[in-house]
Amino acid sequence: EEVFSVKIKEMDALAKAAGNAPNSLGRSANYIALVTMDNAWSDHLQAMENLKESVILRQYQGRDPVAEYQNEAFKLFQGLEDTMRFNAVYSLWQSLATQP
Repeated sequence: EEVFSVKIKEMDALAKAAGNAPNSLGRSANYIALVTMDNAWSDHLQAMENLKESVILRQYQGRDPVAEYQNEAFKLFQGLEDTMRFNAVYSLWQSLATQP
């Protein structure tokens, strides 16, 4: 966190020197987070569609399709949260690493 705050101060100083708004890093971070969440959500919706199809097949195995769907959907949602966090932090870190 300390390294991140130092980098933010450096970026704000560079932005002021270049004549840009000093909080441009915050706007960039918000944009990166939104794009990351949008991409992860799209992938999650596709995974939920695939889950729906696989649960129908599990019904033929004698399993309760509703219980199967609930359990698997919860696991997928937890994975979605982890993916969003990881990708947002990774993308932000990559954007900071490419700055001079």
